[in-house]
This record gives sequence, structure tokens and C-alpha cells, in this order.
Amino acid sequence: MELDKLKSTWDQSSTGKKSQNELLIMTKVKNHPTIKKMKLKFLIEAILLVVFIALYYDGFDGETKPLWANVLLIGATSLYIFVRFVGWLVLRNPINGDNLKQSLLNFQSKLKQITIGIVLTSFLFGCAVISFFSSSIDFTKEKYTAFAFMLFSLILLVYLSSRNWNKRISKIKTNLKEFESPVGQ
Repeated sequence: MELDKLKSTWDQSSTGKKSQNELLIMTKVKNHPTIKKMKLKFLIEAILLVVFIALYYDGFDGETKPLWANVLLIGATSLYIFVRFVGWLVLRNPINGDNLKQSLLNFQSKLKQITIGIVLTSFLFGCAVISFFSSSIDFTKEKYTAFAFMLFSLILLVYLSSRNWNKRISKIKTNLKEFESPVGQ
């Protein structure tokens, strides 16, 4: 009886017909939700950092800070935005190969390079922000403790970012392993 009920439910379900254009849009890699989220994150970060750079000098008394701290902050922020822009360009067109397996291999290689750039620029940007805000402080024991806590937090956040990127890369590795297994297993 259970099988008849299952057949009846199956027969009553709608087929959900899609037009040819809808199917093409659904199968485009750039429409993948993960890639869309990453692109959106890159865009939001870039906009917020451009606003930060435009306002930091007046908003955070950049004129009272040493020149090296201002240059380091602007340079690190610009590099951070640039690396994310390059990452966005790579994510715009992840298909780059003669077949799906080659495209995945190329995409994995590019993601590894982007990961290194993003993790390094994240660390550099964090160091630049900490340096900028601590460059004109007279340190006491409590301020050294706060400074150590900020460095620890920066290292932890960079580690978590690195781990997140490595998870993305490992998902691609898993997909590549599926190409190695025989059909039907």
C-alpha cells in the first residue's frame, strides 16, 4: 500500500516546466549563490573602505598621526581593495578550460592564489589600522594589554578567514575527486 501512495503522490506533483531561457540562466556558473555572495561581499567591502579612506583624515585626526602611519593605512587599504577586485574578476568568469575538469583545476589554482593574497592583505590592513590608531599613544601597562588583545584578535580573524577560504577550495577538490571515480559508483 505504501508504494501505491508514493506513486499517487508522484503522479499528482507538478512537473515545474521551465523555459529554455530560465534553464540557461540557472546553469550559468556566475549565477551560483556562493559566487554571488562572494561578489556581494567584495563589493560591500570595497565601498566601505573607499568611504573610510575618504573620511579617515578628518574623522580620525589623520593630521596628528605620523606620515608613515597615514601612508601605511592608505597603501594597505588600496592593496586590500585591489586584491579583492582581482578576486572579483576571477569569480566573474570561473570557467577557463577545455572541459569541466580542467576548468575546475584552473579555478582551484586561481582560488589558492587569491586566498594567499586575501589573507596577506587582510593581515596587512589589520596591522595598518592598529598601527595608525596606536601611533600617537603613550603606552601604559593597560594599553599594552589592549594592544596585545587587538593583535590576538587580528590573528584569530585572519586565521578564520584562511580556514573559510580553504573550505571553499576543499569543496572544489571534492568535486575534482568525483571525476576520478568510475561512473555508477
